[in-house]
Amino acid sequence: MSNNTKELNLAEIEEQLLNASVPNELLDTLKESSVENAEVTELMYQYYLDSNDYKNAMYYLELGDKFGDGYAQLCLASLYQQGQHCPQDEQRSQSLFEKAAQNGEPEAQYQLGAGLLLAANNEDEIEQGVYWLNESFLNGNDDSKELIDTLCA
Repeated sequence: MSNNTKELNLAEIEEQLLNASVPNELLDTLKESSVENAEVTELMYQYYLDSNDYKNAMYYLELGDKFGDGYAQLCLASLYQQGQHCPQDEQRSQSLFEKAAQNGEPEAQYQLGAGLLLAANNEDEIEQGVYWLNESFLNGNDDSKELIDTLCA
């Protein structure tokens, strides 16, 4: 954070962002520091998503992607896939699902695995799809196991 403002720890910042009225000074300070701080970026996109301010949320989600934030990548992938609050872009969506899956996001791993299986044209794509569904299951997504069981039945 900037030197001319009071230093706050992340828990205090999060608590302040949960208040109904967030001081503009705090938001300005967080905006400035988010460019260099992945944790502040995460707080900012969560704040704007919770506020239904998707224009600002998209900015911080994109910044989160640059930091390698798997959850931000998953959110962006879904938004681009559906064309909500941004132009629909299947290529960008797929790329973000892949990044989020590689960063350990179980829902992204599920989406990637299911997509690969549904569009599979060869054995390699089937193996990749099963791999990602297994990864998703190992990371806590029970839907992946159900889909694998259904496909293997």
